[in-house]
Amino acid sequence: MRLSKKAAAAVVAVMAAGGVAVVQSPALAASVQCELRDWSLKVKKCTTASIKPNKAHDIRITASLCKGSPYKVWDTTTGKTIASGTGKGQTKDVDRVINGLYGTYKAKLTSGCRYDWISIRDY
Repeated sequence: MRLSKKAAAAVVAVMAAGGVAVVQSPALAASVQCELRDWSLKVKKCTTASIKPNKAHDIRITASLCKGSPYKVWDTTTGKTIASGTGKGQTKDVDRVINGLYGTYKAKLTSGCRYDWISIRDY
């Protein structure tokens, strides 16, 4: 799989910030994720790479967050937030589908706990 320069730079930026980025081939369903793994760098935030919605114009957001950890998913062109909230300390706090989307989207953990993660995907 070949990544565009922009996508490759986003993956490098996520990994440099202590997160993990997962990008699948465009021929398959797409998924991007960031995870707070290593606090040795005192990094408590991460941002996913960008993703476009599927042909039905929706994306699925899943996350596991400690109590009070905030997350946000937004349209990278307009800056409009399409989903946000805080963790409740459960195994999978967030599992929702957002419909009617036409842009490009990213997700962000802004002040999380070790092992918090968020994923957005087009399936």
